[in-house]
Amino acid sequence: MKRIAFIFLFFCLISGGYVSAAERNDAGTELQDESFALLQEWMDRLLDFQCENVHPALDGGLLCPACARMHGRIGDAVLPLMYLADRTGDEKYLSGAKRLMGWMENVHRPDGSWMNDVNVSDWNGTTVFAAIALYEALHYHGHLLDEATRRAWEEDLRNAGHFMMKNPFIYSRKREGMRNMNVNYSASATYALYAIGTYCQVPEFCEKAREIAADVKAYFTRPNAFLFGEGPNIWSATAHGCYPVDLLYNVEESLPNLAYYARMAGDEDMLNLVEKSMRTHLEFMLPDGAWDNSWGTRSFKWTYWGGRTSDGFMGGYYALAARNPEFAEAIARNLEVLKSATADGLLYGGMHYRATGMWPCIHHTFGHAKALASFLEQEAVELPEKALPRDAAYGMRFFEEIRTWLLACGDWRGTLTGYDSEYKVKGTHPMGGVLSMLWNRKTGPVFASTMNTYRMIESPNMQLHNRKYLTNGSPRVEWMKEGKAYTNLDDLEAEITCVEKDGVYIFDVKCHLVDAEQHSPLETSVAVSLHYEFSDSEIVIEAAGLPAEASLILPVIASPQEKVVFSPQQMTVEKEKGRLSVLCQEGAMSLLPADADGRVINPVPGFAFVPVQVKNNEGHPQKVRVKIKAD
Repeated sequence: MKRIAFIFLFFCLISGGYVSAAERNDAGTELQDESFALLQEWMDRLLDFQCENVHPALDGGLLCPACARMHGRIGDAVLPLMYLADRTGDEKYLSGAKRLMGWMENVHRPDGSWMNDVNVSDWNGTTVFAAIALYEALHYHGHLLDEATRRAWEEDLRNAGHFMMKNPFIYSRKREGMRNMNVNYSASATYALYAIGTYCQVPEFCEKAREIAADVKAYFTRPNAFLFGEGPNIWSATAHGCYPVDLLYNVEESLPNLAYYARMAGDEDMLNLVEKSMRTHLEFMLPDGAWDNSWGTRSFKWTYWGGRTSDGFMGGYYALAARNPEFAEAIARNLEVLKSATADGLLYGGMHYRATGMWPCIHHTFGHAKALASFLEQEAVELPEKALPRDAAYGMRFFEEIRTWLLACGDWRGTLTGYDSEYKVKGTHPMGGVLSMLWNRKTGPVFASTMNTYRMIESPNMQLHNRKYLTNGSPRVEWMKEGKAYTNLDDLEAEITCVEKDGVYIFDVKCHLVDAEQHSPLETSVAVSLHYEFSDSEIVIEAAGLPAEASLILPVIASPQEKVVFSPQQMTVEKEKGRLSVLCQEGAMSLLPADADGRVINPVPGFAFVPVQVKNNEGHPQKVRVKIKAD
């Protein structure tokens, strides 16, 4: 029966046949029901921000409380609004969708594209994603529209297709044209063009989609089929054999859209490749349903639950869940993270945003509402429960294409990275043998890396830090000199070795203290070493060869609501389900400056930290050692 349902949905997609939202969800599962409830909560709240009778130029737009403006991509919300209009029969959703698309004329260009923002950014490559949302809204729910509105939307959709055809900078793997494009555009253009070509009966769109897909197949690594291209110089491996990969843009845009394309076009080679890649990427989902993008080239868009401006993985992964039941389990767990990050009907961009006074940007809500709607458009299929890869205490796994190790010992889950593929802007993600993620079943996340230096690289798509203090979230060795940090985080030449001994995984890292430009604080290089031990019971971190000016920095994740007890030799954090202890075995701990609540928040990924500094003891120069336990 599962196979029949899957084939039935596939037929509907490729034939353009209509199945109502109510019919698709009559036999809904608990997962669909919970997703629908969250989607409705989000969209009801978003409609509270829709302007009406203020000014013709504002009518229909959604005003963002965090950014104090209207985001040019709010048109993506047309899909969830139309889905809810069809599912519930409530006129407010249909009216909201029509008024929303009316406002989108403010960012609509004569060439058929939509700009990313009004007077903030003239970038129009995101037309690819706007077109996908409009296509799905028309394909599934166009029957709700009056004839004039439907024809107008269809004309916009066709013109968006022509824009993509005329602008190869969007999809060319050779990066032709005005910008150095990331792979999420070319990957998503396959689905956008094929869908528009099918719906609008323009065969050349479908032909171009097949050409792009043939090129994109070269973007997958071996042996693990990571999709690469989220960064410059994509055809030249780094010194350590790495290519530019970003987990979140892959799972939340590129892979889902390639899966949709492959199903529509009957491209089995692409479908199999995407399926393998999805399984690889799922290795990085934590047991609580969060995505571990602590190492990705574009981790400056990381929010723990997903990506700041990407859509979400739910629909794309569910499309292949009949053959991979763990994909549905991933959706269910991630849904819980999304729910926990939602307050007052909006999805907050960090797990501790609300507790530290940061407002929610509506971009997160409407983007992931679009993904939830794409998931709910699909036939509900009962699937057996299946564990996620990171549920098992399997020891260690190494992914050579990104030079990153995953550790799973007892209740501990860790990520250690020497990934040296840099983004267009340096310092966007940690390198140099960093423990970029540490998580425990009892305490949740302990460490979560941030940008090496927080900068609003994409200012229209990021939030301003609004508190006095700001810290890097990565555990690191640091030497502050004349206001500049020299750390192991930017070291491109770190040497990393790993051995297993009696169930303990031991990493030794030889690295240097440098800034993002590889400059040393001295005329000569400053070499230090890091030693990690991962076992079922504890984590040990040791730093040796430290100059007197350097220290080990441990930004420990702790919400302002969590009780912290601190001394130079021990710190405890009381969590909801357990206690985290940091024990200083050599050296002495102190706290770096923090805001009035005792915490320092970094907007990406959005955690509050207790900034712990570990310095040398006089009797043990150049070496510090800490032990981390959870009970």
